[in-house]
Amino acid sequence: MKFRLSSEYGELSEVRNMVPHPGIDFAMPEGTELRSVMNGVVERVVDFGNKDLGKGIFVRNDDGTLSIYDHMSNIKVKVGEHLTAGESIGFSGNTGNSTGAHLHYAMKNASGQWVDPTPVAEKVSNMSGNDYHFSDIGGVLLDKYNKFADKVIGAEMNMVVKPAQETLQDWLISLGHTLTDLMPEIGTGITILAGIAIMFTGNFPKYITRWGFAMMGVISWILLAK
Repeated sequence: MKFRLSSEYGELSEVRNMVPHPGIDFAMPEGTELRSVMNGVVERVVDFGNKDLGKGIFVRNDDGTLSIYDHMSNIKVKVGEHLTAGESIGFSGNTGNSTGAHLHYAMKNASGQWVDPTPVAEKVSNMSGNDYHFSDIGGVLLDKYNKFADKVIGAEMNMVVKPAQETLQDWLISLGHTLTDLMPEIGTGITILAGIAIMFTGNFPKYITRWGFAMMGVISWILLAK
């Protein structure tokens, strides 16, 4: 088996409040490409944010069973799309109620009851981790960069902002101004810097909006300085 089975079907743990595990988990690096285990049609595409399953897809297999792929970082398919076994569906992640990067795979029978997917565990594992496409890697690298930037910005903000404030204060005093006189402009400038820093910790779809607010702040700063 290509990936380790980290949690079995029916397993009890405090993480799940002692509720039997309805699927199986595979420990794998975030950004591992996932492929459809069977032929089927995409029935649902969900994104619960930091709760429950996080990002995931529900595929109605041709045999009537339902395959559920959860905690994904990126989804490539849409509702109604027909999939063939081995077709790329997205990338593994650590979204939702998750303690680490992994793929949660679950199955329901045609009657909607949970069934043990262990018999296809090896097939699920072997359907993951192959044939990256350059266009897909961009989104994965962006997610990893965002997390790195978040840690760096959080750890280094004081080291950068404080010296900058002291330098700005000395410069203003040398020009005969006081911080009180220019407090609106300074406040706007710090807000812009913080906004730019925060932008790099979000997801790509949010960038356009955040840059828009940043540009509005720049324009406001320029107008106030006149």
